Amino acid sequence: MGKFLSYTIGAVIGGVVGGTIVLLTAPKKGEEFRQDIKDKAVTIQQPLKDVANNLNAVKDRVLELKDESIPVLKSTVSDLGNLLKDWKDDIQPYLTKIKNNVVQLEAAKEKLTNKLKTEAPEKKTGEEETPPSL
Repeated sequence: MGKFLSYTIGAVIGGVVGGTIVLLTAPKKGEEFRQDIKDKAVTIQQPLKDVANNLNAVKDRVLELKDESIPVLKSTVSDLGNLLKDWKDDIQPYLTKIKNNVVQLEAAKEKLTNKLKTEAPEKKTGEEETPPSL
């Protein structure tokens, strides 16, 4: 308990000494100082009100833009979906034709490979392999 008491006494003495120093070194009387604080508060209030009004205006405009942009974005997405569907419908015949051509090419390749295997002359050892002429 002795430490708490000495701490409390030190805090009280420090507060009294600090307060006395502040009062003795103050450049103005208390009444003048309070009036200066009130004047500063009044001059700061108007710019703060202007900032608050501007922020509210910005918030309102952002909300308006959000409300205006949602239908536009939905319409754009819908239009893009329709364009993509139309494009798929347009290229489908070409894709089918390409697939058929690939199947035909693979069949021709298989036929040619089989033909080359059956008609290839026997190689002699050490003889280089040369591609057949078409």
